[in-house]
Amino acid sequence: MFTTVAYYASLSPAGLDVKVAPVADVSVRISGNDLYVPALNQLLAVAGMVSTTVATAIARLTAPSLLRVSRQVAAPIQGAAAAINLPGDPHAIALFTGGLADLATNEALDAIVNSTPAAAQIHSVVVWLADSSPSPVLPAEIFTIRATGATALVAGTWTPVSVLTFDDQLPVGRYSIVGMRAQSPNLIAARLVVPGYAWRPGVLGCNSPSHRDDWRFRQGRVGEYAQFDEVTLFSVECLAGAADAAEQFHFDVAKIG
Repeated sequence: MFTTVAYYASLSPAGLDVKVAPVADVSVRISGNDLYVPALNQLLAVAGMVSTTVATAIARLTAPSLLRVSRQVAAPIQGAAAAINLPGDPHAIALFTGGLADLATNEALDAIVNSTPAAAQIHSVVVWLADSSPSPVLPAEIFTIRATGATALVAGTWTPVSVLTFDDQLPVGRYSIVGMRAQSPNLIAARLVVPGYAWRPGVLGCNSPSHRDDWRFRQGRVGEYAQFDEVTLFSVECLAGAADAAEQFHFDVAKIG
């Protein structure tokens, strides 16, 4: 299993290492610029949205346990010379499936950026934490379903999409979510909220229908996100870089009961 957390701030680092504040989050403990590692304490992936049109453009994660070797660098990174650095097309995510770095539960995990934009820009870092290396879902009959939302997203916060409207009604049964795509014009990331489930697995955002997402987060390749039934449906939280209200989601699901 895995969960998704994020850091977000308007910064002008001026060529210095500057911490990015975590996004307020009810699923993990946060204090100041520190996000404390939950029980899912292995680093699965990281994506950095940093100004990339300057000589220095770096995003890193640091924690006491990582310093046994080095701070973890997000490479490649993505961004632009714009007030808001949105996910690149295609997505640039460092996914550590070959060997996940162990973090210490309850230690502070900080995101650091270093860039030299001409003025303050939105910088963000999205992090995926897991309990183990992902195992692809066993062969299954996987369907992709579509849903839309029209919630006014608030920049820099995990905004709940108040109503998800599905194109089709699912038959009675229990389902496994094994992939996800999330789209909105200013979207940075999106994650699932499933009743009774402590974690919030998610994906990097897409900003248009043609925006190329990371195929490794689709069709069961990164494992199961969560389970639900047709009565206790899930919801979605979105992290946007600016206000918009045109959400579109695709979920890869397998019927398991």
